[in-house]
Amino acid sequence: MKQDFAKIRPEPILEKKVVQSPPAWSMMVTGIFVGSTLGVFACVLFYLSGNVPPINIAENPQSNRPDLSSLQTVEEEKAPELELEFYTELPKYEVRTDSVPVEIVNEVIDDLENMTQAAKFMLQTGAFQGQDSADRERQRQADLGLNVVVKLTELSGRNLYLVQAGPYASQVDLEAAREVLRTNDISTLTIQLQ
Repeated sequence: MKQDFAKIRPEPILEKKVVQSPPAWSMMVTGIFVGSTLGVFACVLFYLSGNVPPINIAENPQSNRPDLSSLQTVEEEKAPELELEFYTELPKYEVRTDSVPVEIVNEVIDDLENMTQAAKFMLQTGAFQGQDSADRERQRQADLGLNVVVKLTELSGRNLYLVQAGPYASQVDLEAAREVLRTNDISTLTIQLQ
């Protein structure tokens, strides 16, 4: 069955009514109610978080001032004591190196003994993974007039070539060498010989 849509009559237009805003007092009451509800809810959440200090009900009514001596003892008890295990554990470690004995003539032995008896300090100026880099740095510092050696050491399964200047018997010699290195932008680490 076919319909003829042209014969359908439109519905009559309804009357338009102007919507009035609610009275001010109802808006105020609603705002107060919603605000107080949110405030109570926020207080309950804050209380449940555990950040609220306990309420002291049994306070001394004679004195409103807190006892300062008890506050000082609480602060002293809370201060943790600083423990530096680094300084006690470090001397217990031992660095093992593979050393190869070398035959030295007697004159050199006497010079080395005199030097090691008087020597107290070395200045480490670098640690390199490649021997070529260490030799270049040794030569650079030797050109500055320093006595520099390269020592091979193993650390964490890697070979490191340590560039060290010295040994120095006095603090004056050590500071003079450190100043020469500092003026040439070379950082140093002081090593005390035992």
